[in-house]
Amino acid sequence: MSAFIFVTRINTPCSFVAASVVVLLLLSPVMAADSKPATSGVRELQQAFNDAAHDASISDDLDPAYALLGIAETANQQNFPQIAAQAATAFADLVKRVTAKAVKTNGKAGSSVAEDALDQFVDLRATARTANLPLPQAVLDDAMTTLFPLVAANVQKKIDTTATWPERLEHTGDLGDLQASATQILKDEIARDIGTAFDQKVAQLRALADADGDESMRARMVEELAKAQRTRDDRVADAKANNINIVAASMQSQGDKSGDAGTLPASEIDVPEELAAGTASCIETGFAEQQDASALRNLRLNCINSGRLPAQHRCSTANLAFLCYSSAPGSEKVTYVYRGTPEEIYFQHKCGADQVLSPDKVPATGVSFRTTNAVLGFTCAPPGSE
Repeated sequence: MSAFIFVTRINTPCSFVAASVVVLLLLSPVMAADSKPATSGVRELQQAFNDAAHDASISDDLDPAYALLGIAETANQQNFPQIAAQAATAFADLVKRVTAKAVKTNGKAGSSVAEDALDQFVDLRATARTANLPLPQAVLDDAMTTLFPLVAANVQKKIDTTATWPERLEHTGDLGDLQASATQILKDEIARDIGTAFDQKVAQLRALADADGDESMRARMVEELAKAQRTRDDRVADAKANNINIVAASMQSQGDKSGDAGTLPASEIDVPEELAAGTASCIETGFAEQQDASALRNLRLNCINSGRLPAQHRCSTANLAFLCYSSAPGSEKVTYVYRGTPEEIYFQHKCGADQVLSPDKVPATGVSFRTTNAVLGFTCAPPGSE
């Protein structure tokens, strides 16, 4: 089993590099010349998505996932939100299918599907975080929450059942790498559980070492265990120092310094996360106090840049999956999340239980704000809902 940690000190994730190459390849025809019509760029990007989506639909491996992430990022940067949403959704479908296969085949002789999938999920999670793609991040978090315990249990079983000391040490190292990997992607609770399992396995192996009748062999085994612990501690420390947020900030900073002529202004790409999750949700903002013109302009700009449009009407409740409430000083947002959309998966993870309202709980008089005295001030609606 390969080591799961994907960044050690200043190393760059290999899958991020691969995905970045995809992005650059996709950007080049779009940015090649100002004289080339925008429709040409969207056609080529759509064709790239069609090819990647086809590969994903007939594949049980994650190779197409890297291309889909690159396409989603490029589509966001080039302001093609529909393609971005399609790529993110196809990516989510592939991750779910691979996860289901890993769970189904786990424990079967010779199967390493769960280990291989988790290894790639960790890489993909870093890429998705750097690219600020909310839906891929959410579906990967869900998949890894399923697979980390599964893989950790597999590794512990190997430690228990392997006959030779070197193999047991190797698998103990794998368990330490797994803890570091979970630490790096900020799965702190999972990392703690794996760390506890690592310590327990080391204690069991120490008992075996202490029972060895050969004094020189016993001393060597004890030193090897101590080395395994030091290695684990170093890798966990590296993982904390190079977690996905830090790596993303570093990569984005490098991108800002590159001065790429094709980079869009920050106002065009710095869309709030809940708007970037897709283009199918509808958002109403209510104000409990007077808002200045600049605040309303920012709402309008973010709405347009997300692929939606400002609307004079209220959001539709047709095909409503649930409402998600979020508040800020002096204002409140109500996000209408619809069934079968990318946002449905995203907001299932994003919204706490106290923020959600199911359709059957919506009053007959219509959706209302929870903030006292808040009145509707702005609606950001999906395209085509005018």
